[in-house]
Amino acid sequence: MNSRVICGLSQVQGTPILFLPKQGKHLKSIYGATYFRKQMMWVFPAFYPFHQYVVHDLKIVEPDIEFTPEAEAHLAACDAWATRGEEEILSGFPFVTKPFDHQRSALAFAIQNIRCGIFYDMGLGKSKVVVDLLRYEPGKTLILTPTVGVDMWAHELNIHSGGALTSVVMKGTTKKKQEALEQASGVDALVVGYDTAKNWHDKIMDTFDYSTIVADESHNLRGPTTARTKSALGLASKAKRRVLLSGTPSLGNPIHLYGQLAFLGKYIPATDLWTFKKHYIQYAKGTSKRIVVGYKNLDMLNDKVQSVAVRKKKEECLDLPERTITDVAFDPSAEQKKMYNKLVTGAIIELANGELYEPDMAAVTLQKLLQVMSGFLILPKPEICDECLHLEGCVLHGVKPYTPACRKVQVPPPSEIQRLKKNPKMDMLDQLLEGALENPEDKAIIWCFFTEELNMVQEYLEEKEIGHIRVDGSNSSKGQELANKFNNDPDVRVWLAQVSTGVALTLTAAAYTIYYGLTYRLDDYLQSMDRNYRIGQGKPTFVYRLLAKNSILEFVTAALSQKQNIADTLSDKIECVLCGLSSKCLRNGVEPFQKGCIHQSRVKRTVTRPGKL
Repeated sequence: MNSRVICGLSQVQGTPILFLPKQGKHLKSIYGATYFRKQMMWVFPAFYPFHQYVVHDLKIVEPDIEFTPEAEAHLAACDAWATRGEEEILSGFPFVTKPFDHQRSALAFAIQNIRCGIFYDMGLGKSKVVVDLLRYEPGKTLILTPTVGVDMWAHELNIHSGGALTSVVMKGTTKKKQEALEQASGVDALVVGYDTAKNWHDKIMDTFDYSTIVADESHNLRGPTTARTKSALGLASKAKRRVLLSGTPSLGNPIHLYGQLAFLGKYIPATDLWTFKKHYIQYAKGTSKRIVVGYKNLDMLNDKVQSVAVRKKKEECLDLPERTITDVAFDPSAEQKKMYNKLVTGAIIELANGELYEPDMAAVTLQKLLQVMSGFLILPKPEICDECLHLEGCVLHGVKPYTPACRKVQVPPPSEIQRLKKNPKMDMLDQLLEGALENPEDKAIIWCFFTEELNMVQEYLEEKEIGHIRVDGSNSSKGQELANKFNNDPDVRVWLAQVSTGVALTLTAAAYTIYYGLTYRLDDYLQSMDRNYRIGQGKPTFVYRLLAKNSILEFVTAALSQKQNIADTLSDKIECVLCGLSSKCLRNGVEPFQKGCIHQSRVKRTVTRPGKL
């Protein structure tokens, strides 16, 4: 009887794999092992750098293993490929547009690693690297990107390939999207927004025969269980070559990396999300709530990321002009203080028996405090539950009013907005903008968080007859077209936009950035901050953040400066959101639940309040 264990070489979707026609749970411990039950065989990744891990594990688990001649030759080629340097890989490659040194390095890394992440700071030209990669290895490519970036990709593909690479953008009406999908077979790249990809997942998989997939601004996959991430992982399963692009892949929470690493290969982060959390997340003990109190084994996770990604900071690569960030304080009006303090008085988070209530109240209160500081308040919807016959059942099943499941009113009425009589924040914006636009050649970016902030600032710009472009959810898909106009039209002096749209655009015509409204989402903040601080900026840049002393704005600016993501805090570390010591902790580097935190012994404090003005 022949007892030899022979490992062969094959392909799945063009990706090389090693296969072992043998049963045995002991093979599960081999790196990247997947069992195909129908074929009764184990398969393993057979491409650089993972082929090394697989061969190492195989020889331990099966000491007498032999490889077929084809497998031996392939593994030898992978080993040789691993020794090639940047100059050898790129030797003779005809660049259309001249690369920076950091772009050459990223291109060589991406060529060498068919599953990779390019985690370069915003503004370092990651899209050019991808275009050069597609020229190096021709084939059809699916590019996933935020909606605001779809036109930018069509532009970049054309510029950096000298017109050699063709593309079609999937956007607009259902009919236009269908037409784009039908045209995709005749072009090199199909560019799709993440939300469009989610809704058209099956049709894209069935219709477009791509071998490369790119996840631009891959931090959009931070939510590992969202429909967006699940769709992207499904689309990735069809591609041999997979590339992540992001300047902010993680905001300090290991969970942010799971979906992105799984996009490259599900075996890279862990076999499943539960195992990943077990390895890297610490939860509070003695409670039924999953309260995050810390992280562990981050050195191991960092090793995983470094094995598949290349990271560069802006200061390492570019000699950009100086950027100055200034917090400009305004004194709230008496009306603002009165309304703010009234909200503070009612903003109590109670902790009962060591367990937390749902964080909805903290999030709503935070938003209302931010609204008041901007000079308005969105009034609550009319109460429809008190006299409703279905109240008990709705409470039992978690049904909220003004939602499709509500049995009384499914569609919410239009929001009513109360504007305050005086708005010192707007007065301060007027002073800042007057100075910023004193030189006729200078331009400014104004970021807002709420739609009403956009409305207020737009009315001010129109009254002052200042040429501007407004960008919000209704026209963000035209971002590249609008950015070109802003950069080139001397009559357009201001880019007014929601901070969430501040991705995948170059606005280097502006030397000034003003945050009229502050987001509490760190990724939106970091992305928007760098729209005019990137390749092509030749002037010193100035950033102004409007705040009021001792207000929630001071806490938010402190959190953003320390790269703390308040959006995560709202769900994972609710005690911090309205804690009166939050700003002090941020300045002193005190971590939630750690030494120096009043919640160190988990959640013994029964009530926390924000401070009054």
